[in-house]
Amino acid sequence: RREFAAWCQAPGTEEGESQASGRVSGAPGWNAPAQQGIVLAGPGGCCGRSLVAVTAAQSMAAAESPSAALRRRDLCSRGIRLAGKMRADVVDLLDAYVEQQGLDASASVAAVEGVPLAAVERWDEQTGTQRLLENLAAYRAFRALLAQMLEEQREQLGEADAGLGRALAAVLLQVSAFAYHLEELLRLESRGIPGEEGDGPPPPPRLSLFEQKLRGLGVLRELAQWAVRSVRDLRQLAKPSPATGTAPGLAESP
Repeated sequence: RREFAAWCQAPGTEEGESQASGRVSGAPGWNAPAQQGIVLAGPGGCCGRSLVAVTAAQSMAAAESPSAALRRRDLCSRGIRLAGKMRADVVDLLDAYVEQQGLDASASVAAVEGVPLAAVERWDEQTGTQRLLENLAAYRAFRALLAQMLEEQREQLGEADAGLGRALAAVLLQVSAFAYHLEELLRLESRGIPGEEGDGPPPPPRLSLFEQKLRGLGVLRELAQWAVRSVRDLRQLAKPSPATGTAPGLAESP
């Protein structure tokens, strides 16, 4: 090391350069400059030589990657809890809705227009981004449909059954919160958030009172199914990557 210091103070001759290089690489406790991640640059003398660490950007990327993975897992875990609570509340609401509306719990209803079906073919082949975008589209549609159901409920019953109205409003809030949570997950991966212009179900045709009740039943049933799928989707997103032990990026998720 003393030889190295002396070399730094010596004029930058070609011979001194060669000797110093040999002394550094052969000195005990020293590795070659390339092995240390050190760059010796300049025309000669210590003013022309600097010790440069490995690229700062690489260090920052290494530090940020685990942080992003932890953030993703945290958002997925919270989303799973939100979806689980939402499903339990929707199931309770379904029971109250069927009883209050005088419907048969096993009644067959048509698919609700504008809402993606929770059941999907080749679910395991979807990417993480596909999962989140489909979830987001579904919950935005549910938000509009539940708001419409709440308005119809108030027009039909007024204050006759305030409990059902409160339960509908509570589920509507949960759906809105979950949609926002999905947007946060998309932002984490620097994905663009789809605009809401033209989003959601089309304006419904004029329905009879009984048809409105059946549509409401269909909305709640499909919402319960989506809550189950959302839990599965978020668990898939939170799985660690076999290669790195961190959660997979959304684009690479199976």
